[in-house]
Amino acid sequence: MRASFPSVFFTTFAAGTAVLSGCAWRTGTSAPNVSPAALVAGLGGTYTNAPQYEAAPTALKVAPSVQGEWLDLQHAQFVRVDAPAIGANVLYLEWRSGSQTGQVSRQRIWSFRQDASGTTRMDFFAFVDGTAWIGQGKTANAFKTLALDKLRGYGDRCALTFASEGQSVVGHISGKECSITAASGRRMAIDARVVLLADGSVQYRESGQLEDGRYAFRVPPTEPYQFVRTP
Repeated sequence: MRASFPSVFFTTFAAGTAVLSGCAWRTGTSAPNVSPAALVAGLGGTYTNAPQYEAAPTALKVAPSVQGEWLDLQHAQFVRVDAPAIGANVLYLEWRSGSQTGQVSRQRIWSFRQDASGTTRMDFFAFVDGTAWIGQGKTANAFKTLALDKLRGYGDRCALTFASEGQSVVGHISGKECSITAASGRRMAIDARVVLLADGSVQYRESGQLEDGRYAFRVPPTEPYQFVRTP
């Protein structure tokens, strides 16, 4: 049985409220905006893409590569953490390959905020060395002293913009807006898209494209990860 989806509250400048698929919405002529706190509550949880992986063609079930097509099995944990030096609405992401106890494949900090226009943005960070925080998502105060010098940020121009689209909440940034110098020293354009669906599932995709047009990474390349909640 799918875990129940926490209510996510959307706000807009227009009046009126409708309730749809367990989410409270504001409706009107302007595009709804979702608050940082609501996004953290809505995204928090444990996930797997096992149904997607099991249904995928055998040809895609190969080792990940930069240029090839593939899909792997991931178990993901999105946990709200208290990290005051980073922000007021912070998620810790820890993904594991193959099983819930598999090797850590992705470790990130997502920090949600509103910009001067009232739009919800998400700053995302990689760890310089995340070893000390592996498995600590649900440990009280484990992130309370986490400082920005322990993270590698992508900068304000690369902060994802979140808004509702139909029955989903979509966060995105394109390579036309976001360009970084990676830890490897290579310059690359970043495309990223996060979708929170009304049933509580999450879609995720991210890529980095080098100046010569080649990809530095694609996570994943063929289709977005389709994460469903686990009990």
